[in-house]
Amino acid sequence: MNDLSSRVSTGQRFAVADRWGDWTAIWYLGQKAWFRNPAKQPAAVPAKGKVVTPRKGLDSVPVYGRAYPEKEAYPEGVPAQAVTPLPYTVLKGQKYVTGGKVPSEYYYAVTFDEASHQVVRGKDQYYEIQFGHRVGFVRAADVTVKSS
Repeated sequence: MNDLSSRVSTGQRFAVADRWGDWTAIWYLGQKAWFRNPAKQPAAVPAKGKVVTPRKGLDSVPVYGRAYPEKEAYPEGVPAQAVTPLPYTVLKGQKYVTGGKVPSEYYYAVTFDEASHQVVRGKDQYYEIQFGHRVGFVRAADVTVKSS
């Protein structure tokens, strides 16, 4: 069984939130997570990339577990999937690493007959983010993307 406690793993990417002496903080599940990171024996490898933050005028943006299309994108006969946020938000001033922009999609397949399967694509777009130990999504319209 995987340990899903507050631990980061090799290969994950996080935005630096703060530094204090030999200590570094990253944004992790909506708060600063501090770890010892001395210059002579660093625990983290610096990298450049893209980060998202709430766009100007927003105090927070919801985090989603799936990048589903908006209700209007579903054709007749395909039930619209609710676009429901997770119980997490990205707050103003916080930054999260993005894996890139992704389209909103839903694959409808309720039988084994491939002729009835449909891919629903919406106009909404999302950014995939590393949020704690999970992958999440934020609506592209809600965030600003910057280089780190």
